Amino acid sequence: MTTSEPGGRRRLGVAINPTAGAGRGERAGRQVLQRLRACGHDVRDLSGANLDEATHRARTAVARGEVDALVVVGGDGMIHLGVQAVAATGTALGVVAVGSGNDFATCLGLPVRDPDSACTALLTALAAGGVRRVDAIRVSSPGRPDQWVAGAVSGGLDAAVNARANAMSRPRGSVRYTVAALAEIVAFRAWAYTLHFEGVTDDGGLPLALAGDGSSGRTWTGRAAMVTAANTDRIGGGIRVTPHAVVDDGLLDVLVAPVLTRAGAATIFPLMFTGRHVRRRDVHVLRARAVTIAPASDRLPDLPAGTSALPEAHGDGERLGPLPVTARAAAGALRVLAATPR
Repeated sequence: MTTSEPGGRRRLGVAINPTAGAGRGERAGRQVLQRLRACGHDVRDLSGANLDEATHRARTAVARGEVDALVVVGGDGMIHLGVQAVAATGTALGVVAVGSGNDFATCLGLPVRDPDSACTALLTALAAGGVRRVDAIRVSSPGRPDQWVAGAVSGGLDAAVNARANAMSRPRGSVRYTVAALAEIVAFRAWAYTLHFEGVTDDGGLPLALAGDGSSGRTWTGRAAMVTAANTDRIGGGIRVTPHAVVDDGLLDVLVAPVLTRAGAATIFPLMFTGRHVRRRDVHVLRARAVTIAPASDRLPDLPAGTSALPEAHGDGERLGPLPVTARAAAGALRVLAATPR
């Protein structure tokens, strides 16, 4: 039986982050397990002692065909876990968003911080075979296995903020991201990148050159504060990093902000909560099928001495690893349980 068949008993795996949303995850997880079982579904708790163990258990259950759908309970970190297991497999992903950010769920119009409504939506989708197909981002890098990202791949100031926020124990919630951002802006020095784009449909006003390898790709080399390849319109608990991104168009919205000063970075950051930063002349949003984010191969003449190494890439707020990385839109790679499929 698959999730495309209406009605019937389903084999469901559930992965819970008990610490999500300042403890909401544990309570919501118990509620989800109870309601799904009460409705007659065969439910397995795939939660682990840590993120790695839970990811392994979810991947194994999906790979062995032991579950018809994987339900994750938590925030965007649990979405990231779920995507590693189900992307490009045909197994559906169910979302109970009770974390601090919940950007992916918000983008898809799913219930947020309301476990009862989220369970009702899941049960409705399971009964009716309601599935929405959306894109995912496939991330590759030399020497590392490919990874999947649901929302956005960050390679600049936003990645540095993610790293700092993940290392902080307080404050809790989305305020932690703001505190981390302020600290990173104080220490900011623009980084030097080489970006290689494939399948550009809109250059966003950024001057691009034809790639020197004879391909039809295009490149840009320069200093920037932010480079973000996004599938969704928001990150970090509502920061509208790419406000016009569409989750099922087969393209990435790539934000490039060649802002060189702390003052410039500090000015842009508050505008990102409403998406008004994209109106600035020094902020560009390109649309492309793929982008490789790499350190500039040659030292730029205006690069100040002592400029720090580029931040490690992050996806859905989780560490992906050092640059370079290639982010590629995978059209329709995710099947998400939704009461009103599209």
